[in-house]
Amino acid sequence: MSMPRCVLPGKMYLLTRRTTRRYFLFRPDEDRTMEEIFWYCLAVAAAKHGVLIHSVILLSNHVHLVVTDVRGVLPDFLHDFHRWLACATKSHRGWPAEVFDKGQTSAVELVTPVAVVREMAYVTANAPLSGLVRYAHEWPGAMSRVQDVGRRVVRAKRPAHWFDAESESVEWPDEIALSIEMPQVLVRAHASAEAAREAIGREVERLERKAWDEARRGGRGFLGAERAVRVAITDRGSKWELFGGRSPTFAAGGDVEAARGAVERLRVFRGGYCDSLARWRGGERDVAFPAGTWWMRVHHGARCHAAPQARAPD
Repeated sequence: MSMPRCVLPGKMYLLTRRTTRRYFLFRPDEDRTMEEIFWYCLAVAAAKHGVLIHSVILLSNHVHLVVTDVRGVLPDFLHDFHRWLACATKSHRGWPAEVFDKGQTSAVELVTPVAVVREMAYVTANAPLSGLVRYAHEWPGAMSRVQDVGRRVVRAKRPAHWFDAESESVEWPDEIALSIEMPQVLVRAHASAEAAREAIGREVERLERKAWDEARRGGRGFLGAERAVRVAITDRGSKWELFGGRSPTFAAGGDVEAARGAVERLRVFRGGYCDSLARWRGGERDVAFPAGTWWMRVHHGARCHAAPQARAPD
């Protein structure tokens, strides 16, 4: 059983989800079909659940997003977005099995402006860091670039695959707009949106240099954009990863005090949740769970303490 998440309005996250067995099911297409599917699913899910999108990339076997969960409905957003993306991908690829791995989506809360800058840059520079292209902007698939933040509006048309315009359960618009939003916490921290973009850009450049150094030490080059669109979807990522390693819950960007505060909040939440769950299992149906409890509140109607006022990273 996974640890309970504290889902509260206004939190910012780095979100990551991988394909099953790291197959290249999201590989970019020369005709951009996979890109269109991704943007449409993301735009509809974000509009439905009020989620702000700050930074995105769709690599061949995983997706990264930096988002703000304005309403405190992250699980609903992830459920819809991942389900629609998986169903449309299966239809497009003719794929007979599951699309995503069975692990829980990695949701790393970003608790400081430095953490927000670093993770937005990490998302942007993920293709060089993965050995795919030398410069971040060369990736041929769906992504947001530094200059897009606070400026770009993606207009996504309903793809031909899977989406039923006559559906009664979900409204699939012919076209929908998705803004790549500048986090206001960065505007406050850097005094302007342009200065915030410059900070993200400097971090992207640092990560690109890191990718180049690692490639040189490993005696390898980069795949390149032209070859990236020609790999087979049945190929798999081969980069070594530690199985069963730690999955971080938050990122503080090196701020020790902010990290301690995040640890304490998590400790209090989990302790309160475990205590309330034990009492619930003992028959106390009027026990109040901590603010941010999701599963017990949504699926079992459990009472919860009132959520504190939403706030952005300090």
